[in-house]
Amino acid sequence: MSRTYPISIVDVFAEKPLAGNQLAVVQDAQTLTDQQMQDIARETNFSETTFVVARSAGRATVRIFTPSAELPFAGHPTLGTAWELTEGQGEIVLDLGLGPVPVSFDAGIGWMTPPEVQFNGSIEPANAAQLIGIDEDELSASLPIELAQVGPRFVLLPVRDLAVLRRAKLNGQLHAELVERGIGVQCVFVFTDDAYEPDANYASRMFFNAAGIREDPATGSANTAFAAYLYKHFGSIGEVVVDQGVEIQRPSRLYLHVGEPLRVGGRVQPVVRGELTLP
Repeated sequence: MSRTYPISIVDVFAEKPLAGNQLAVVQDAQTLTDQQMQDIARETNFSETTFVVARSAGRATVRIFTPSAELPFAGHPTLGTAWELTEGQGEIVLDLGLGPVPVSFDAGIGWMTPPEVQFNGSIEPANAAQLIGIDEDELSASLPIELAQVGPRFVLLPVRDLAVLRRAKLNGQLHAELVERGIGVQCVFVFTDDAYEPDANYASRMFFNAAGIREDPATGSANTAFAAYLYKHFGSIGEVVVDQGVEIQRPSRLYLHVGEPLRVGGRVQPVVRGELTLP
């Protein structure tokens, strides 16, 4: 006998529908096995799919899967799932693999207070440049390369200007070699303060490998690490606007509050609601 589960698709960090980062949210998922969740995530083939496995007033337990693995934390799944459970109103706490994450909604923007970011050193500029197919002198001369972890592991790579950012392309062979050596470059976040739009502060791109090389339209966890990076180097500077996803026709906007507490925010757009049927 088949069983159905509520499933929805939302666009996260999207100023309008059919932009931002797509997310599938499966509710009432407590009867699904780990393998079923992984298979469903592979079926949707989005960067992440979430599964709501428990829910009470103001709180929910959520699991996050990429097409190839489970994650303890990811930003756009957190924000998108919170929106779907609250319809973008009030507050909720999501219990994730990395711990509880509060989310609140204000004037159409969802804000999450993410887990603490851990910084773990750096990599050689020559390796960093080769990793994204640019010359070493095209890296930023004023900001450092840093490794950070907040669930996923990131290398934060500042580049000179928008022209360099647009040419960036992940070197899959070098990326695999560095990951094999245990260097925390699973996710490669490239950014510049030469923004796409006059009302933004930074432009960014994020590359990773999940059943193949991908570029992420909008990455809440990477921007969490980036907010912590900015706080580390500049202190409390208030709201920062980051645009991402432009090169892959999924324009996204993330709002960072760089201060105490660090927060990452964005808008969520509902796109699809329906039922998932499984035997």
